[in-house]
Amino acid sequence: MHRADRGAELNARQPLPRPPHVQARHRIAAGTAALALYTVWLGPSAAVAGPQPKAPAVNAEYGSPALTLDEQEALLTAYERADRAYREHQSVAARSRPEAAVPPAPAPPPTASKTTSTSSKSSKSGGSTTKTTTNVAPPSGAAGTVVSFAMAQVGKRYVYATAGPNTYDCSGLVMAAYAKVGIKLPHQSEQIAARGRKVPSGQWMPGDVIHTSGHVAIYIGNGKMVEAANPSAGVRVAPVRGGTAYRFL
Repeated sequence: MHRADRGAELNARQPLPRPPHVQARHRIAAGTAALALYTVWLGPSAAVAGPQPKAPAVNAEYGSPALTLDEQEALLTAYERADRAYREHQSVAARSRPEAAVPPAPAPPPTASKTTSTSSKSSKSGGSTTKTTTNVAPPSGAAGTVVSFAMAQVGKRYVYATAGPNTYDCSGLVMAAYAKVGIKLPHQSEQIAARGRKVPSGQWMPGDVIHTSGHVAIYIGNGKMVEAANPSAGVRVAPVRGGTAYRFL
């Protein structure tokens, strides 16, 4: 086939381009549908604000609006405005929608508490003073003086680096008790232990000094000792908790 005839045949198969106003009709139809939905969503009062374009004339040949370019642009602008207003409305509604309430976390079950009973002696002023007592009798001689003095300090406050008469720390209590029998000891637990004679286990006697790491106390017999324990407990009688005994008498 001749090239010109082939070209004519191919051109004949191509659809004829639509007139410009027909193309605009399709665009406007889509915009009209969007405007109708927008009116349903937001109500008639939410229709596109601003001046509305004039109704287009009808083309007799094609039976469709014969719109001028200005009218086409006016309609498309109105439809775009309507679509933008609808999107803004949806965004505001989504932000103002209350979130689902989160139920509070359940309260933890109550824990059982242990009740500890303490015995106390009422003072003359009406208050109660808790004081640990022991049935150990002080020995005679210098050891008895040391034990008796230490027992008399029970109930006083613990204050670090003090040695009486109203407050003590552990080495301060031992130092003050032995000062009553003329024995001068340093105010430091490790140095006190270094001055004494080590007593084998099972041979401890009242008045011996019990040393553990960083702490000293005075043994009073029957597995008990007097110690300036800590700021919360003060000077007290307590069971022996191990350690090494040293003798100074």
